[in-house]
Amino acid sequence: MKYGHFSKDGTEFIITNPSPPRPWINYLTNEDYCAIISQAGGGYSFYRDCRNDRLLRWEQGNWEIDRPGRYLFIRDKDTRKSWSATFQPLRIPPKSFKARHGLGYTTVETNYYGIRSELTYFVPRKDTCEVWVIKISNLTKRPKNLEVFPYVEWLIGDFHMEIRYRNIMNLYNRIWFDKKTNSILGRKTAVWGDMNIQPNPYLIFFAGSLPVKGCATQKESSLGRFRTEANPAFLGEGKFKNSEFCSGEDGIGLLKHELKLKPGETKEFVVVMGQTLCGDMKIDGRHPWQYPKAAAYVKKLLDKYRDLDEAKRELEKVKKLWQKRILGNVRVETPDKDFDKIVNVWVKYQLYICNFWSRSPSYYHESSGGRGYRDSCQDAESIVSIDPELTRKKIIKIASLIRQDGTSAPGWSDTTGPANHRPNKDHQIWLTPTVASYIKETGDKGILLQHIPYLKDCWIKGWEIDRNWKGGAAKEGAGTLFEHLEKNLNFTFSDVGERGLPLIGHADWNDGIDAAGIKHKGESVWLAMALVRSLKILAELANLINKKSKAEAFLDMAEVMSGKINKIAWDGQWYSRGFTDEGYNYGAGKNEAGKIFLNPQSWAILSGVAKGERLKKLIASTDKYLDGKYGYALFYPAYSNYDSRLGRMTMFSEGTKENAAVFCHAATFMTVANCMAGRGNTAYRSMKKIMPNAQDNYELYKTEPYAYAEYLIGPEHPYRYGEGAFTWITGTAGWNFMAATEWILGVQHDYKGLLIDPCLPEEWKECRVSRPFRGANFEIHIKNPRGAQKGVKEILVNGKKIKGNIIRNFRPGKTYQVEVVMG
Repeated sequence: MKYGHFSKDGTEFIITNPSPPRPWINYLTNEDYCAIISQAGGGYSFYRDCRNDRLLRWEQGNWEIDRPGRYLFIRDKDTRKSWSATFQPLRIPPKSFKARHGLGYTTVETNYYGIRSELTYFVPRKDTCEVWVIKISNLTKRPKNLEVFPYVEWLIGDFHMEIRYRNIMNLYNRIWFDKKTNSILGRKTAVWGDMNIQPNPYLIFFAGSLPVKGCATQKESSLGRFRTEANPAFLGEGKFKNSEFCSGEDGIGLLKHELKLKPGETKEFVVVMGQTLCGDMKIDGRHPWQYPKAAAYVKKLLDKYRDLDEAKRELEKVKKLWQKRILGNVRVETPDKDFDKIVNVWVKYQLYICNFWSRSPSYYHESSGGRGYRDSCQDAESIVSIDPELTRKKIIKIASLIRQDGTSAPGWSDTTGPANHRPNKDHQIWLTPTVASYIKETGDKGILLQHIPYLKDCWIKGWEIDRNWKGGAAKEGAGTLFEHLEKNLNFTFSDVGERGLPLIGHADWNDGIDAAGIKHKGESVWLAMALVRSLKILAELANLINKKSKAEAFLDMAEVMSGKINKIAWDGQWYSRGFTDEGYNYGAGKNEAGKIFLNPQSWAILSGVAKGERLKKLIASTDKYLDGKYGYALFYPAYSNYDSRLGRMTMFSEGTKENAAVFCHAATFMTVANCMAGRGNTAYRSMKKIMPNAQDNYELYKTEPYAYAEYLIGPEHPYRYGEGAFTWITGTAGWNFMAATEWILGVQHDYKGLLIDPCLPEEWKECRVSRPFRGANFEIHIKNPRGAQKGVKEILVNGKKIKGNIIRNFRPGKTYQVEVVMG
């Protein structure tokens, strides 16, 4: 590959060109603090919420220039040459360049003028900070007298408010050099959000382990008038102007250190940046923004990580933690090594990032903050086979967003509580499958009877009480998890239009269909199918806790909704997508644009709505109209003109976003549907078409080879077909992991045990899966001598043939050798 390659063990992606077609990034995070970083040091950091608690500046559109970021400027005092150790922002071509994105860390190595630098960035396991471990080596035969300048640009606070009112928000800045901690500290005087203004409880900090020979906090006076970090005055003029206090203007963190290196000598030091709660509001000294308790905590952190050995020990612990999370569970071995690499390492890593932060901390868009309800449901379901405790924690959190009437808050923030904007109508159908998957994985059906509070529309104080409640005995305003799920689905079943299909409201899964139901009449065929699937699953859960009559009622509801779908939405060769407020049937064959949509076809299979000849016809139609070189398009044809009946998806350029892109999330729904239909060849090939490390042209694809994109630009775009867009934070990651492990390789959790039902491409004659399950370990060898796409002939467990394809009898702590013969 022109821009880089995977390491031999697949746990690093090594970028060898500092300017790939897009910034290729990594997420360094624990569950409280996150640093997003590109191959050249670009990016931003945040604490708990990427909108409300942003530390570093990162403006919309900056991904095109990949600035600002976390930089180390170096100046040779003798030769007066200057450069940036991460290539950005000065962009001087290095003699050599290597950026290694790993699990929980990123290392950037460059060589300029005989000075080799190595910057390793990571976020500790628990502390709310990031650490840069820096190594500088003199490769020349002459002594070197260097100045090094760690640099960041502060935002501090609400990113959206900064975009709208930057001229006001920077007036809140107070940044200063604190001599007690030998560090730069700072904060905004107040938090000005959408709802209220309150004192800012946070303190940011920036420090190094080398002696400080100078510092700057004021952006303009340090960089120079009409200059940016790409041509700062303090480098070009060779004069460093101290500014120990910044008040009411754009602020930076800039430290000056001196470093003398003998020929062949290497020296190491540390830079630490982060944020903490102030803990008190006491005025101390001549700067009324210094807080003794917070400063003491900062000093404790700085003392810890200024110790180079301690910083290195923590880095190794971070690496071991991530390796255990990623490598210590489900493993696959197939004839396709690209498939193995993405499934064994990178999609699991991406799935953790999605579970920690949902869809908010993007490199590409406005980063709305918080975590989404439906997104978190799917991510929690997808990770259950590798981290069931995380899934359980997420289930309890998500269930606390359900109200007594069955509606749900669309998400939550750890700083401001439940979201209060209009939710998409599909939120209610997602938690039930997540709970079912958790129980299938763990056998813990008791979770259904755990009492969880219902959400009350309340302010932050009430939310703090609810979100910290761990569950337990029944109390007023609480119900069992089963009752929460029942209320969810009852609401959607009752919230229907004149045809009896669920209302689409502001939008369903497809955010771009945001005008079809604004008069509260438009109906969604896809949502009806998703509801059928969840009702059937809820019936299974009811049977687990001996609620037989409820199980029958849920199955009756599913049958009623299935009947309506088949009566109203079948269009002769496929299912239509929905009906607008005015009764316009979109996704129907008579339409010029948007005549066939992907999701109703895949979910007709996922839900069991389609049977017999209809199933065959919709598969043929999907293959004919939607499948292409880079995967399944969301629909066909694309819209070329705005259609006010449907909404913003018709405004996008053809083939982009929701206007007929290859939307990878939806494409993966179809991969699972193809497996259910026994189409192993098609399922595998459709997965390969969107797999990031299987692209044949990265000048075209542009985005990271190790993280799934939200979409690839679709076939009707005039010149960008196949380009990746909006990587990392997408439900594609989770559904691809499930599709690969549970459907193609066919190793699925089941209420009764471990079910094995592969759906393979016919060229795979054998493959292997290592799978922990309920305390036992299973080493599964799948043999496919005749190239079958579907069908298990026999299964042997420790040499003994079992009846059927569910392994029921096993003991925790034991390892079982499983041989599966297809045919």
